[in-house]
Amino acid sequence: MPLVATNAIRAASRRARDRARLAMFFAALAVKEKIAPGLHVRPLVAELFLTDNCNLRCVSCACWRTRTRGELSTEEWRGVIDQLAALGFLKLNFTGGEPLLRRDAVALLSYARDAGVPELHLNTNAILLDAARMDEVLAAGVRSFNVSVDASRSELHDDLRGRAGAFDRTMEALQMLVARRESHRLRIRMNFTVLRRNVRDLPEIARLAQRLQVQLYLNLGSDQTFHFRHDAVSGEVAVDRTELSRALGEVEAIVRADSRWLPRFSDLRYIPKHFQEIVQKDLPCAESQLKLMVHSTGEVGGCWGHGAAANVRTQAIAAIIDHPDYRALQARLFRKDCVGCGSNYSLNLRWRPRTYWDNAMFRLGLTSLAE
Repeated sequence: MPLVATNAIRAASRRARDRARLAMFFAALAVKEKIAPGLHVRPLVAELFLTDNCNLRCVSCACWRTRTRGELSTEEWRGVIDQLAALGFLKLNFTGGEPLLRRDAVALLSYARDAGVPELHLNTNAILLDAARMDEVLAAGVRSFNVSVDASRSELHDDLRGRAGAFDRTMEALQMLVARRESHRLRIRMNFTVLRRNVRDLPEIARLAQRLQVQLYLNLGSDQTFHFRHDAVSGEVAVDRTELSRALGEVEAIVRADSRWLPRFSDLRYIPKHFQEIVQKDLPCAESQLKLMVHSTGEVGGCWGHGAAANVRTQAIAAIIDHPDYRALQARLFRKDCVGCGSNYSLNLRWRPRTYWDNAMFRLGLTSLAE
């Protein structure tokens, strides 16, 4: 059999196996919710904070307000990747801060590819993602990108991101990714953080996503998660409910006309709830179970709103995630015994069967955000 055909069969087999593992994971969560609250469900995705430092000064974030030192070395990160690959993690999300600030970022991506990790993802503001760096990142095996865009126009985006020219640089990188999407089979998502200052721009960011033909994801402003705890952030996440309702109404009309590249109805309906009561206890947190946090200075575990007590510098990852303390914390986080956050609410919604019914009713014109 030709080598190309053999490799294609192997890749298809691996994808089928990975999908089966994800299906088993979510089935186990259902058991954990309904029958066995103490059931230990091991994570399958790791969030790797290569650095907490950043090259922007976003109003919604606190990581740039201090300088993080003592971050994991290249060799230490390689050790982390080796452990995650050996444990069969399906996906590594490289994030920050701005991960591309690290000179070894591309080398670490390549190392993860060579270690056999099936999927590599990069969160970035794209300021450093010029053509040469993009070629390196793609050669390293990254096929999934989240690019942060906080407004549909340069003046507002640059104001929120704290750097003149940021919008133009990010748009240039996004357009280069779109140009390479078909040849490299890329998944591209544009992340917009809903804040007091940009909530009116929601309809225009939806139109921008459709023009660019990239999936729009709406991050929800919060001052509870570890990168965003700061008094200055608290004022930015105080979104006016009237403005939010008006903006979401316009987005709903856009989605009804053409839903491509835009959030689902169930996602849009969740957003006002977040700004009214950040902890939605009726929606168990699949995000906290699926992902393992590995912080830039080695802390392992916890979630976006809760810190980690263990450290990869003193303990193996397998020992950490099987320890009773980790298991007890994850059980608490799953049932929303937490401070709350806006992280990946869409994932939490997607494993709830009711949302698929609600979305179908929306497509039929039988429900709306006003109901």
